[in-house]
Amino acid sequence: MKDLSLDLSLMVAVVVVAACLAGKLEPLSGGAVIWQLLRPKHVEPFLCRERKQMRLVDKTEVSPDTYRFLFALQDPNQPLGLPVGQHLKVFGPNVPGVVPGEWNGKPDLESSAKEISRKYSPVSSSTARGTVELVVKVYSKQQVPPFLDGGKMSQFLQTLQIGDKIDVQGPFGKAKYNGRGSFSLASRVTSKKKVGLLAGGTGITPIFQLIRRVLEDHADPTQLFLVYANKREEDILLRDEIEELENEYPDRLSVWYTLEFPPAGWKYSSGFISKEMIQGHLPPPSVDTLVMCCGPRAMIENACLRNLAEVGYDREDIFCF
Repeated sequence: MKDLSLDLSLMVAVVVVAACLAGKLEPLSGGAVIWQLLRPKHVEPFLCRERKQMRLVDKTEVSPDTYRFLFALQDPNQPLGLPVGQHLKVFGPNVPGVVPGEWNGKPDLESSAKEISRKYSPVSSSTARGTVELVVKVYSKQQVPPFLDGGKMSQFLQTLQIGDKIDVQGPFGKAKYNGRGSFSLASRVTSKKKVGLLAGGTGITPIFQLIRRVLEDHADPTQLFLVYANKREEDILLRDEIEELENEYPDRLSVWYTLEFPPAGWKYSSGFISKEMIQGHLPPPSVDTLVMCCGPRAMIENACLRNLAEVGYDREDIFCF
């Protein structure tokens, strides 16, 4: 063991002397020199508003129509560089619809484009390095209207094989969580103690990213209240992860579900998000409360904004992704 220690010391000394002779180090004290040699290199964030490529390293089917994709960045020590609350664009090839010039029975506004892009919010931790994780619901082609064509991007992602690369770009978005209850929303910064979260379907992904970031910081006092709407129980994305966090932090996260088609014995709500659900499961309107919404446009306009206004929330205290 003594000989091994001497060998290691000799190796460090040789490296230090060589570095000094090469002009790469100033003649510092031994400890400072060793720290300069061994400290981790600074790695620039992956996302910088330019198009980049990332490689698929794992693909897991989490339900009959939903996949979890794990992509590798350019450097295993590289942070993604995506502020919590923002998203990245994924690019893919354009394809024609079953009916020329149409997509799912409506005029295809992308018919002349060679490629398409869609926005996604990662579900991996904001502090993760070297990889990023996306959860994507695949909308497949159906034999009857109105979904003859399905989803352009989701079907493309479903075809990806391990090792395939995709183009991405970011960050984008008007919301950013600064931590400890501070939010940058469009052109203003606001601080809130309680945050109501209304999510529908795949709209849970930016909401989950925020939940995870808040709860990872044990000194963050922000309280979170989630109401999550879906068609059926099997459509609830990230349910295991959400409930694990709720069980671990019961005083910081409250979760409630509602289903359009609930199974027998369902213990949560049924139907669309209602005024009664908001009153029962979100914090009441106040200067300390913010409500964030993400989901289909019809849900946002008809269920969220309308009912929130009736309950008494100021529009300034509501943010829609």
